[in-house]
Amino acid sequence: MTTAAVPELWTDWCSVVGVPVESVDEPTLTRFSQQARPTKRTLAALRRALGPERPAAPAWPRAHAGDPESLRRFVRRVTIMVQDPATHWVQRIRLRRMVFAAALIAPPSHGGLGLDRTEAIALRPSDFVRLRPRIGIADDPASCPACAVWSWLAVIGTNNGWSHGAVKALGHRRDAGGAHRHAEPDVSPDWRLCVGMLPAVDRWGWIDGYFSVHPSSLSMIIGAMTIVLEGSEPVPSPEPEPRAPVREISDEERDAIFARADEVAARVEAILEEYG
Repeated sequence: MTTAAVPELWTDWCSVVGVPVESVDEPTLTRFSQQARPTKRTLAALRRALGPERPAAPAWPRAHAGDPESLRRFVRRVTIMVQDPATHWVQRIRLRRMVFAAALIAPPSHGGLGLDRTEAIALRPSDFVRLRPRIGIADDPASCPACAVWSWLAVIGTNNGWSHGAVKALGHRRDAGGAHRHAEPDVSPDWRLCVGMLPAVDRWGWIDGYFSVHPSSLSMIIGAMTIVLEGSEPVPSPEPEPRAPVREISDEERDAIFARADEVAARVEAILEEYG
């Protein structure tokens, strides 16, 4: 069992009763079950450790498991799309979610956590607080998994504590370049109060505040990761031409406009009186 997948209840119980964390066998699990009353999900995670050792990152696209730069390359390519001025704000939010999912499932040697699909969907904020320091860091902020994670936490934290309008405003915003965002305080610590950390995002940008995506949806997200990794480097759209500045009207011009309007109004009133 990977260290990232060890349930916190198990480590706490082992610490109290003096059992080594890696001592996962049926007699110990029976004792643990009787004393700690774990959930079925926790027991299932522990029992998986009794079986054959699984791959380091079973959910990561298999063709890229041996490339230690694949996660950073993926982050850089998605960052280009996030920063593209032509990217719709809802798509920008989904792209940030996809990078977060990539950081959860990429191999630890790449800078990820190596979670499988079930663990990624079941991840809770309390677990991620413990696991977050393991997320990789790159010299270039545009390729930095920790910075990408920071941006997604800002989205779900804003969704949890603010209005849909605030989430939309965040979706319209492109990430500031030139500095590592993960070194800054979290925009909205309310992400710690979320239930699902990989929620669904509908076509209008509404984010599910209670559940993570269905396993089939996560599989589609992982399929999209493969397309990004195996495709060509994205080319951003050109920046739109700046709008011409709006000329301000002076006080003298404003007075002249109002005087002219009064004159026209008086003439219209006179015509109406003449023709009764």
